[in-house]
Amino acid sequence: MDEYIKDSREAEFALNNGEYYRCTEIIKPYIDVFSPSSKEGINIRMILITAYSGINKKDEALKICKQLAKSKSSLVRENAKSLFEILNAPDLKTPENWNIKFENDIKDINKSYQSKPSLRKFNKEEQFIKISENPTGETKPFKKGFAVLTIFLLILLVFLLSGCVKIQNNIDLRDTNFINIDLSIESKYLGKIPWQINFEKEISKNFNNSKINFDSDKFLIKEEGLSLIESKNKLNKIIEIASRTTPIKLKNIEINHSEKNYFLLKKHFFSIILNLIELDNNDIDISINIISPSKPKVLKQIKNIKILGREINWELISGELNQIEFTYWDWNKLIFSLIITSFIVLSSYFLKVNRYELGSDLPKLPT
Repeated sequence: MDEYIKDSREAEFALNNGEYYRCTEIIKPYIDVFSPSSKEGINIRMILITAYSGINKKDEALKICKQLAKSKSSLVRENAKSLFEILNAPDLKTPENWNIKFENDIKDINKSYQSKPSLRKFNKEEQFIKISENPTGETKPFKKGFAVLTIFLLILLVFLLSGCVKIQNNIDLRDTNFINIDLSIESKYLGKIPWQINFEKEISKNFNNSKINFDSDKFLIKEEGLSLIESKNKLNKIIEIASRTTPIKLKNIEINHSEKNYFLLKKHFFSIILNLIELDNNDIDISINIISPSKPKVLKQIKNIKILGREINWELISGELNQIEFTYWDWNKLIFSLIITSFIVLSSYFLKVNRYELGSDLPKLPT
């Protein structure tokens, strides 16, 4: 993997310097190692498409586009389709009668500046550009470098504007008085984009006591042992920072909780609302995983909610009001502890009384 990272950087450097043949020699051996659906495979194929376009190997570039068109990601397939249309576009020739020839009939201008009257005459007569009816010939196409630069910029813009970011939040509700939260932000295809870096800096500055881990692709923040109110405040603080430092505009999350006691058992009711109406970006995947102590029951089943054992996987939808209501059973820990403690005390007392009545088999001392 380290060798691939080194070679990919060297290939990108060669591509930026216009060394297209060298770029293809470096990166081409990895095309069979990584699939078109992996992050590395996508990056390799994008570099090769740009390099092949620079050396007029459109057929090779089109073959790679067809590979990306079979990717599992819908975004990659759409980008591959756009690149395929660009590479497959025919070269248009301009008709000869469309060309205009600009001529300069000014001769010996320096001589005309020798006298003031001649200067006035020149300014008066030469008010318009003379146009010749003779054609200039076929319009010349742009040079190779212009086409390569255009394709590279289009690819770069597609990825920068699309975001390609996955946001996942895990909420552990196995103990409502000791809730654990971890939030991860991951770039799905390329490295981090500028707004991710700004967001991470603000989070690190405002959450000094939290566990924060990050690398070139992923950012993770963990909070442990929170009450329900503290959890809600922490999440809203993260949302406020995200709305301020990124193009993701969110409103505060609403978490409502109630419970009913049934002696040894408790029934918990949760309602979570997250408003994403102002978020109009389908390329940002946001999901919430909720962990409960027993198998939960969703009161209103929605297609973007899945239950796997004791976990709820909730895929949020951009541009909509997302809401989930669920319930689960849990032990009444206070009463359960009292029963266990009482049982131990009574058992100890019973054993002590019985032992006293039965006595022991040890010999008695003479009186």
